[in-house]
Amino acid sequence: MSRPDRIIPVAKLPEGLRLCAQNIREFVADAQTLLSKGHGWHTIALAIFAFEELGKYAELRRIKESVKSGQDKVNVKDALFRSHDYKQNFARKLIPKESMILLPAYFNNKYFGPEFFQTENATPSDTLRVQCVFVDWIDDDWRYGAAHDTERLKKFLNAIMDALNQP
Repeated sequence: MSRPDRIIPVAKLPEGLRLCAQNIREFVADAQTLLSKGHGWHTIALAIFAFEELGKYAELRRIKESVKSGQDKVNVKDALFRSHDYKQNFARKLIPKESMILLPAYFNNKYFGPEFFQTENATPSDTLRVQCVFVDWIDDDWRYGAAHDTERLKKFLNAIMDALNQP
């Protein structure tokens, strides 16, 4: 069941954009700190949070730019605030595809199957984000974290910041 659109005053859009941009910068800075300490799994999660927030930011900016003279409110789909996939779909349009390959294509084990890591579709996902944060019990064994590639994560974080800083 979908929820009704959110009604946002046009005058409040700049504040929302500022807060989203601040949140993106903080997620990226925190991710870079974790990555410098060798904590790649949590870095992936924070990077995907930044990615999702970038999608929200981009859509809110598009909405703000489409406001007509005299318009005082806009309708924003509730999914922009609730659906991870919905936000990621906007962000995917802003980041070069090669920057979204977070893990090596050769990586595959019983916890993280090839559906996450094949070169063609190894992009950020809600599932990957969650799997890099929580301990789970799968197939009679503990699963915690995922392999990571520091250079790929750096490239992804840099691409997020590049997209945010575009005029």
